Amino acid sequence: MFKKILMLALIAAPLQLCAQKFAHFDYATIMQAMPEYKAVTAELETIGKQYQAELEGMQKEFQTKMEKYQKEDTEATPQNIRDRHQQELQDMYQRLQQASQDNQEAFEKARQTKMQPVSQKLIDAAQAVAKEGGYVYIIDSQAAQAGGILINETLSTEVTAQIMKKLGLSATTATPSAATK
Repeated sequence: MFKKILMLALIAAPLQLCAQKFAHFDYATIMQAMPEYKAVTAELETIGKQYQAELEGMQKEFQTKMEKYQKEDTEATPQNIRDRHQQELQDMYQRLQQASQDNQEAFEKARQTKMQPVSQKLIDAAQAVAKEGGYVYIIDSQAAQAGGILINETLSTEVTAQIMKKLGLSATTATPSAATK
């Protein structure tokens, strides 16, 4: 009797593994179709342009000051004045470099803060589709490829359209991203 139970368990185990369902989707295609993504992208472009304008103003001021000092400073200019001019230019350059770094960090923080809710909405929809469809795994096909994971699309279900429907998006508003073509 024990042998029969053991044999049934050994036969049933592989069948259970075959019954597992896997799915994949195109994160970028869905994200780009979301109105929230488009709004955040436009907002980030505005922020980026503000930072760029600030840096360009600082660069112009630096360039103007440098040209002025190059014209003023001659062999006849006392060394202490030339040194002061050189120090002022170095200080301006350091402020410019620091502003550039600060702007990059602030922009990245703004991007993360503003994109997080949009990403979470997509992830929540993907999780809902995974749960409703009984999928063991549901992965972003582009991220999988980038990570060296290959998806056998004959054994995995493509659920991009289902996730888009869950988000209230029309599947026709999105075009597959270049990475999935």
